[in-house]
Amino acid sequence: MKTYIVILVCISLGLFFAGCEDPVTSTPTPRDEPWKVFTDENSPLENDAVNSIVIGGLGERWIATDAGAYKYASKNWEKIQSQIEYQTAFGASSKVNCIAIGHDGTIWFGLAGGGIKRMMRGYSGSVWQSHIVPDLTSDMVYSLVVDNTGHVWAGTASGLSRFVPTGPTIAEGRWLRYTSGNSPLLDEPVRAMGQSPVDNLLWIGTYTEGAISYDGDADWNIYAPLNEPFPIISMTFTYGRAIWFGTYADWAYKYDIPTMEWAQVADSAHGGGLPSNFVNALAFGRNGEIWFGTPNGLTQLKGTEWKTWTSADSPLPDNNIRALVVDGRGNLWIGTRNGLAEFNEMGILP
Repeated sequence: MKTYIVILVCISLGLFFAGCEDPVTSTPTPRDEPWKVFTDENSPLENDAVNSIVIGGLGERWIATDAGAYKYASKNWEKIQSQIEYQTAFGASSKVNCIAIGHDGTIWFGLAGGGIKRMMRGYSGSVWQSHIVPDLTSDMVYSLVVDNTGHVWAGTASGLSRFVPTGPTIAEGRWLRYTSGNSPLLDEPVRAMGQSPVDNLLWIGTYTEGAISYDGDADWNIYAPLNEPFPIISMTFTYGRAIWFGTYADWAYKYDIPTMEWAQVADSAHGGGLPSNFVNALAFGRNGEIWFGTPNGLTQLKGTEWKTWTSADSPLPDNNIRALVVDGRGNLWIGTRNGLAEFNEMGILP
């Protein structure tokens, strides 16, 4: 009986003292400074004009520039230039407008006059394929999207093209073309596209018709506020509920999918907070904020609060912003006319 009591006392005392210890807490990840800037002066970037940025499945950054493409991962750079070089009326070029990453790890490069270059990596190295007219509606490729079925969509200067895999190997497939002859699309530039996480519809930004959704089969729908189309050049989705559209000289628009309601966001002279009516790039942040890239700086809309950064009051390398993307850590990557930047107001998470 006494032994039993002693054991209970010891256990109780052990629990008591254990409860008095400081609670175990996880150590927060240390943050770096809020800004990191990459230019030809401190990185392998040969041309500071950044046109697009894509985050890969392992967190690597793929950067499209006026002088080729770059992969940036774990502070290491890989340059891709000679493999994508093409001829133009002005001579050789390696300008990349956009990049997309396939489900199989294939990298698709949309070129400014050279069609599409496709890099397939295998055990024996990289295999390249070239896709040009007549596969594409135009060799000027402005936007690329890989949908959840593995189909690749290319927005070009003269409509839309779609790569449909048809065989067991990643190299096999056929191209479909969408123009005014077989769709509501006019033979005009398609600079912005995206797939809605709500209904998996492909959303296409046009210059003269507003936004068009397509189910990949037969259902096309045209959307424009008050039946007044606007020239779309950028796009982003927010938690699957809303779509934001950036325009050429017509500010930005928000379309709420459940309510089908439109709202316009303008500059301060027209009741908004944008520094320009040209919205070249859009991104949705992890805390619900919307990022706008304009020719006059970087702007954040968080709730109802607006904030703008320029090269005059921040390390932003240039006010003319061409690309925005948020990585898996919540850091914002910014492509400008004169360099690349990584930004996080709270400090960059490595």
